[in-house]
Amino acid sequence: MAFITRAQIERYERGFSVANEYVATAQKSAAAINAASADTTIFLSHSHKDRDLIEPVIAFLRSHGVSIYVDWMDEGIPDVVSGETAKKIKGKIREQKKFLVMVTENSKDSRWVPWELGFADPVKGMDHIATFPIAEKSDFTQNEYMKIYPKIYYVGEKWYIWRDDPMKFTRLAEWLRS
Repeated sequence: MAFITRAQIERYERGFSVANEYVATAQKSAAAINAASADTTIFLSHSHKDRDLIEPVIAFLRSHGVSIYVDWMDEGIPDVVSGETAKKIKGKIREQKKFLVMVTENSKDSRWVPWELGFADPVKGMDHIATFPIAEKSDFTQNEYMKIYPKIYYVGEKWYIWRDDPMKFTRLAEWLRS
C-alpha cells in the first residue's frame, strides 16, 4: 500500500482548468447539482497552504466522475473569515454526499481542517468520509485522525479506500458511488 506522492498527483493537472470545473459543477447551488445530476459530490477539506495541489486533486477526482466543492472557489463564501464563513461551510459539508480530507504536511497545522472533519464526522458518518494522504516522506504520525478514518491508497495500479476498523478494502470508484 502506498500514499500518493505530490509528483503522482501533479500528473492529473495537465490540460485541466479549475475555472471550467468550477463553473460546470461546484458553483451551482447544491440543490441544482443534486436535482440535475446523479454524480457524487465531495467537500474537499484542505490546508490553504496546499493551493498548488487543488487543481491536480480535482482533476484526479473528476477522473472518477465526481463533482468537487472547494470553499475558496465559492463566491458565496465571505472574503473575511467570520462566524458567517463557518455557517456557510457547515451548510456546504451537509450538502455534499462525501467528505474528503486532503492530508499533507500543511494540514496538520490548519485550524479549519480538524474543525471541518469534526463537524463532518457526525453529519456524514464513517461510510462517507475518507482521508487522501499526499506525501513525500511523512508518515503522518502527527495526524491522529489518520488512524481512525478510511484512507485512499494506491495498490497494484488501482485506487482503494482502506478502512482499519473493521478492516476492509473498497475500490475507490465503488466508495464514491455508495
